[in-house]
Amino acid sequence: MMNRLRRSLSRERKANRDNDNSRKQSVRKNSGPSQLEKLRHQSRSISVAAFPNAMSSQTVLQHLKTAGAKYADSAKEDILAALQQFKDLAPSTENFLFPDGKRKMSFRLSGTIPVPYKGNTYNIPVCVYLYDTHPYYAPVCYVRPTNSMVIKESEHVNKEGRVFLPYLNEWRFPGYDLNGLLQMMAMIFQEKCPVFAKSTGSSGQNSGTATPTNSAVPATQNTAANNPPYPTTTPYPSSNPYTAPSANATPYPINTPFPTPVSGQNNPAYPPYANLPYPAYSMMNNSAASNLPVGSASSSTPSYAQSDAIRQSLISAVEAKLRNKLQEKLGTNYAELASIRQTQVDLRSGSQKLKTIADELEKQQKHLEIFVCQYQDKKAELEKALADSQVDTSKGLAIDQVIDAAMPLYRQLLENYAADLACDDVIYSLGQALKKGSLTVPEYLKRVRDISRQQFIHRATMQKCRRTAGLTV
Repeated sequence: MMNRLRRSLSRERKANRDNDNSRKQSVRKNSGPSQLEKLRHQSRSISVAAFPNAMSSQTVLQHLKTAGAKYADSAKEDILAALQQFKDLAPSTENFLFPDGKRKMSFRLSGTIPVPYKGNTYNIPVCVYLYDTHPYYAPVCYVRPTNSMVIKESEHVNKEGRVFLPYLNEWRFPGYDLNGLLQMMAMIFQEKCPVFAKSTGSSGQNSGTATPTNSAVPATQNTAANNPPYPTTTPYPSSNPYTAPSANATPYPINTPFPTPVSGQNNPAYPPYANLPYPAYSMMNNSAASNLPVGSASSSTPSYAQSDAIRQSLISAVEAKLRNKLQEKLGTNYAELASIRQTQVDLRSGSQKLKTIADELEKQQKHLEIFVCQYQDKKAELEKALADSQVDTSKGLAIDQVIDAAMPLYRQLLENYAADLACDDVIYSLGQALKKGSLTVPEYLKRVRDISRQQFIHRATMQKCRRTAGLTV
């Protein structure tokens, strides 16, 4: 089904190109040589001003550092990928005033992008300004016409030349990048040319009417002899304006364009954003001359112009229907692919986190195994010591001889300290006996006095021993 739709679309475009070629030959015959020479001169002027091919990564990185890029590595990879596909763009820096009112040094991609228009490929001059947070923030895009061009306002381009696209509103790296943005701009400009040639021979109410032009050099032509003929700027005669088709006729559809292969590009273009339809402009509000190439302004061709306009309308309607069918097939797949890519990024990030956690758990497990071995050894030592103490007790070993000091002075200090604590215990026991009535008050006072006298002697002896041993008193 997809192949059959593509072949049908290719046949319709071929028929459209043949019709354009025949009409351009008629225009070339009716137009004077001065007009063709003027158009060729415009083409050569743009060719001289063409930008160089993709710069080296060092140059891009240097410009990013000059602009103060926060994510230089990611931005460099994104820019180099775009320059590989659009070789007429050149990197530079500019002190740019951003839409938020802040003026600062920014990275700029300026040059031309190839746009297929009515069977030929033309170069549209553009400038792309990057924030210092690129690629995680959408860039600002402008159409920069030459002196011989004027900007045609539309839902995608305002009068200052700024470009507005759903692709920019939905920007989210890495699903959205510069390569996809430039391809989307080329597809939008293929449907609605953003620049027009300035009118030179028009007067009266037609003085402001202009037709789309390709003042830039065709992407696949280099010499004036091989350049394709350009659409003329002759407006419709004021006496024979273009009339809208009848109610049964199919008007020009305004739809998101299906990606068309551009000469010199091998990678497929990004599918269009199918969930945000653009508001259609009324055909009567837009002049017919802005969408249809015309012939001579003489009074002998108005009928041909009207019939040709109707034919072009029918062809555009067929293309739009085929394009809509392809969008229905590819729109859902593109959204699912973007979701799968984001899921893949999340899974990779989660896998890295899980690996880090697993390594940490393994390290902690090794430490715990070491601690368990140490505790088991200590437990075995304690059990052995407990068993030995039970054996010694059964042999009649005195408890006071279990712990002994290293020197007689320390032994005397230990004995007096134990006696002091014993006196405290005796005084406490006498107090409890007095409360219970086991002792009378005189007996209690007498025994407490005797024990206190002994305790005083023990404490005095301890202080003397500590002074002799050089310890604090």
